[in-house]
Amino acid sequence: MTLRRLIGYVLGYVRVQVRGKHPERLVNLCVCSGFPIWDIALEDNTLYFSTTLTMYKQIRPLARKARCVPKVVQRRGIPFTVGKIRRRPVFILVSCILLAAFIWLSGSIWSISVKGNTKVSRKDILEVAADNGLKIGARKSYISVDSLQQSIALAFPEISWVYVKFQGTRAVIEIVEKVRPDIPGPGDIVAKKDGIVESVLVLSGVPVVQPGQTVKKGDLLIAGMASGGIQGARGSVTARTWYEVITEEPLSRLERVRTGRKKEVPVLKIGDREFLLFPMGKMFEWYEIEEYPIKVFGKGEAALAVELFTRVFFEVQWDWREVSIEEAVASAQGKGKRAIESRLPSTAKLIDFTYETSGDAESVLVRVVASTIEDIGELAPWPSDEDGGW
Repeated sequence: MTLRRLIGYVLGYVRVQVRGKHPERLVNLCVCSGFPIWDIALEDNTLYFSTTLTMYKQIRPLARKARCVPKVVQRRGIPFTVGKIRRRPVFILVSCILLAAFIWLSGSIWSISVKGNTKVSRKDILEVAADNGLKIGARKSYISVDSLQQSIALAFPEISWVYVKFQGTRAVIEIVEKVRPDIPGPGDIVAKKDGIVESVLVLSGVPVVQPGQTVKKGDLLIAGMASGGIQGARGSVTARTWYEVITEEPLSRLERVRTGRKKEVPVLKIGDREFLLFPMGKMFEWYEIEEYPIKVFGKGEAALAVELFTRVFFEVQWDWREVSIEEAVASAQGKGKRAIESRLPSTAKLIDFTYETSGDAESVLVRVVASTIEDIGELAPWPSDEDGGW
């Protein structure tokens, strides 16, 4: 019915009022003759329906046969809208002028933003940009982005990277400033966590621990030397460490189950805005959404601007599902492993996992312990001259 209404709007359709003793006879004759009619309604012995403009002209013989009087009460659709516009030439002229002005204005820059600057002032960056053609009111087609980026990077040694992009009538200058690394002063290497020492590599300093020794967080691992000039400790100490997490999994869970009912809505996406081609009507209380692309208009960056796709709403309901102990334990183990893996530093080498299971009639508890090998040493700088050290 919705598709028929859309086709009728494109071709033009009319809302017909039928008066007579038996107006339903005209509806029956129209249906039997293959006439397209929709939105049938009966109000106070007066029948209303919609039909296309071309088919309405052929209904009068059927109306005489049904002894009814049809009358057009509403005219809708593109043909009627175009007819109204053609009778107003001033409106067409003003619309064309406004459209031309809009197209011209959309090709210019009306706002400029600068992101990422902390050391270099925004005013200085905008002055260099203006010297290269980027200023309020400038045409985007006249601006060389590559030349502008290079000019800004050369004008400010503090900037290491520049990127200029246009977002509609807005220009965005993104910069990344150079950061001088903080070089820590000399000091000792201490343990940043508990562990059992596996190996000790000393580049400078004196080792304080040996393989097989248990250390705690904060213990001295490699001591720096200050004799013959200031020389701090350098090296690495690898140790076996452990990560632990406890996860709980219920033996019954509330899950979403699709009922089989669904609604499909075609959507036209232009930029960041979406337009529903058909009304959704009454929506389900609970639903899941999936989207299936139909067509992408344009190529390259333009292909991301206009897209036609179908959005499907699947009705779901919530049901309790019993979970076996084996399934709950496996799920809890998986959650624990993923939680630990997300916490592991990139330098840690995973050795193995161990599990301990407990629980009751409602849930199971799983203790997951991961064994790793990693560098546990970190530099503890000596006090500087200002603090009375060295």
